[in-house]
Amino acid sequence: MNIKSIRFYLNSSFSVLRFWTLCLLAFWSLSASAANEETSLTIADPFIELHSGAGSGYPIFYVIDRGEKVVILKRKTEWFKIRAQNGQEGWASKQQMQKTLLPSGENLKINEATREAFIERRWEVGAAGGEFQHAPVMSMYGAFTFTQNLSTEFTLAKSIGNVSSSNLFKLNVLMQPFPQWKYSPFFTLGIGSIQVKPNATLIEPADKSNQLGQIGLGFKTYLSRRFILRFEANDYVIFSASNDNDKNEDLSEWKLGFAIFF
Repeated sequence: MNIKSIRFYLNSSFSVLRFWTLCLLAFWSLSASAANEETSLTIADPFIELHSGAGSGYPIFYVIDRGEKVVILKRKTEWFKIRAQNGQEGWASKQQMQKTLLPSGENLKINEATREAFIERRWEVGAAGGEFQHAPVMSMYGAFTFTQNLSTEFTLAKSIGNVSSSNLFKLNVLMQPFPQWKYSPFFTLGIGSIQVKPNATLIEPADKSNQLGQIGLGFKTYLSRRFILRFEANDYVIFSASNDNDKNEDLSEWKLGFAIFF
């Protein structure tokens, strides 16, 4: 490998790292926005005690009476920062907040982002980076879970090589036989298309588009809150679109990434 190739590969790898960083910041913002979404509630207990900090060791400095409305500002583990109608802000325990009422009259249900919530998730959005046939690749995907064992995914990926760049579009079926395991394995089967664009100016430059089939395996593990770590390895068969050449091409890929679930 010459110096130019090494420099190109390092620049492409840096692009993948930067892509990961931006995606993680976006995931953090989405998670924080969900946690900070204001919700209007009515006090059902005789009163709620406000602490000056997120913990029972902090002093109680204010009491909100039954019937008054409060707004949730944010959450920290088992404590919620709330604002009363008069603008007073403080921290209330999860135990007391569970007895407050929604506008519908129902008790507030506090969704816990735990391993059990991960197993029972419905939506998943993630990003990953790695190698696609020895070239850096970055991808984003969205998934919908039908059952604990079966889901479908749509993936967009871009790979930048020395000779050409590739855009990949893929629809997968994912099978997860043991969702309760800490490191839960999965298997994928998918179809899609790949568009290849030459980087250099050739005598007759031409973009190519081919259909593909894919099989893969990997694992997911729950990290914390709504974050998932995911690793996968895939094998592709690129179906030749030329009548003169019916030889298919075999390609390999590995990726490591993060996701959030809902």
